[in-house]
Amino acid sequence: MTTGAYRVVRAAGFLKAGFAVAVGMNLAEAVWDPRGLTWTAVRLAASALFTVALVAYVAPRLLRWRRTRSERS
Repeated sequence: MTTGAYRVVRAAGFLKAGFAVAVGMNLAEAVWDPRGLTWTAVRLAASALFTVALVAYVAPRLLRWRRTRSERS
């Protein structure tokens, strides 16, 4: 595997973890109604981490696709 492939695999792991945290938080919110500044801060942090993991997962794939496309031209 190339270095880029390792980055994609690592980012996929972070994305899975972020998704699991988001699902767990949604389940907690469905059963129990958490409120307050702490819950809001945790929710925002989880959203930010998930977004960063998603970008880290998608960006190398888009760059590779773009590089491959430009090589064909």
